[in-house]
Amino acid sequence: MQLVNQNHVTLEKTLSSVNDKTVTLLDNHFFSDTEQYGFWTNIESLGQIREADAILERWSSDGTEYSLYMRNMEGKSTPFDLSNKAKRFKYFSEDSVGLPEWAEHSMREGGGGTLRLIESDGGLPTVSFIRSILNPKEYDESIGFLVVSKLEVLLTRDLVSVQLSDNAGIYLFNDQDELLMKVGSHEPQMVGIPEDAKKEMTGYYYANEGGQKWLYAFSHRSAFNTRLVYKIPQESITGNQSVFQWTIMIVSAIYLAFVLFFVLYLLRMIVKPLTRLVAITKIYEPGKKLDMNDELLRADEFGILYGAFLKMTTRLDHSFEENYVMKIKQKENELATLHSQITPHLLYNTLDSIYWYALDSGNKDVGDMVKDLSKLLRIGLSKGKTLITIEEEIEHVQAYSRLQMKRYPNTFEVHWDIDESVKAYMTPKVILQPLVENAIFHSVSSMDGEGTIWIRVRREGEEIRMSVEDNGFLPVDMARLDHIVKGETSDKGYGIRNVHQRVQLHFGESYGLRYEKREGGGISAIIQIPASIK
Repeated sequence: MQLVNQNHVTLEKTLSSVNDKTVTLLDNHFFSDTEQYGFWTNIESLGQIREADAILERWSSDGTEYSLYMRNMEGKSTPFDLSNKAKRFKYFSEDSVGLPEWAEHSMREGGGGTLRLIESDGGLPTVSFIRSILNPKEYDESIGFLVVSKLEVLLTRDLVSVQLSDNAGIYLFNDQDELLMKVGSHEPQMVGIPEDAKKEMTGYYYANEGGQKWLYAFSHRSAFNTRLVYKIPQESITGNQSVFQWTIMIVSAIYLAFVLFFVLYLLRMIVKPLTRLVAITKIYEPGKKLDMNDELLRADEFGILYGAFLKMTTRLDHSFEENYVMKIKQKENELATLHSQITPHLLYNTLDSIYWYALDSGNKDVGDMVKDLSKLLRIGLSKGKTLITIEEEIEHVQAYSRLQMKRYPNTFEVHWDIDESVKAYMTPKVILQPLVENAIFHSVSSMDGEGTIWIRVRREGEEIRMSVEDNGFLPVDMARLDHIVKGETSDKGYGIRNVHQRVQLHFGESYGLRYEKREGGGISAIIQIPASIK
């Protein structure tokens, strides 16, 4: 069963390769190139016929033969009657009268490929893959057929790669129960698929025929609706069974003796010393010196294991010294991870803004939005830097604000109060944009032109205070906001939690983000960072 299934998979891969090749040919010459389509449907001169034959001959490089049958839709008059050509390019009449049965069957299949046994140019049957060529302008109309014949050249190569016993045979059938080919030195006769082989997709059974018992193994593959049947004399499988049984018994006895010897070796050379090493391992504590003799330092594998154990204890002692460095690196990685997560979130919302604005307005202002988007990405990525100047951060949030004001025209205003003296100081990048985004979407976007956002940056002693304020009228749960900022609520508020954590990772726990109620309505989001140039 494994043999027939594996062999059938190999045949199907070969057929799939042929199928893919025909799809490529049709796509190149009919569906993706209008000039090529015009060439194949208007062949008339002798030169065009020769060119068509040359193209098909180039595709016939693997032992198969490619032929193209085209319906003479334009009523072309060729120098000679192409309907009698044996291969390559030929015409058939517009009314499709006189087409062989396989052609009519392929036409019913639409654009799907079929496997059939047809006559070759020498009058001998040949396994062929036939695909109907659909009209690119009207897919319900067939304008011709692509025929790949002499597939037995490829399929026989796959079948004969399996060595069979005498009087065994392999048979390949198509979906019409037609015997496409058979392989075997003295293969038994089989005209059609046995009834028992039709009942299941894959299986086997025994049958008595002509006073001899046969084993049938069969496999059905749905990709090309083919069925592969093996017919093997049962005696070829069971004839040497007694010899095989004696061989197994002798090998088993030798194996058992080897196992007993090996167990004794383990007990003497490995298990006893290993028990001592386990006892030493249990009393070992990092930083304390072990008093171990040289008895276990042997030249065998166990001695190597003992030496490796000593090296391991030395490395473990050194690991305490490396622990602090590892924690610093872990903090840096955590910082990089937190920052990398904000960029896709920003990109998604920005592109969404451009999309809706383009749908609503349909004007050239989209170019300005794309320009602002470029600035967002450039400053947001910052060539991998995690700290940028406050001036760059302000440019970043200004670009974002302009994009959102175009998405929500005449909905809100943004006022800027920026201390020019703080622009050279450093700040973690993309910390104001999430706050402005929250102010827009949760406060002012639904205020019908009455919404206002104030963005202020000023220096207070040795610290810099950044704030984003809005005049939103909706009630705000300040306690819940505080829980979100501190990470005590993880289901929402990813943006502001990310901002707070990044600020603390850069400057310590005395800095970060907090929220306050704004006098006159709305809330203020306040970021406190140190005044630092580097």
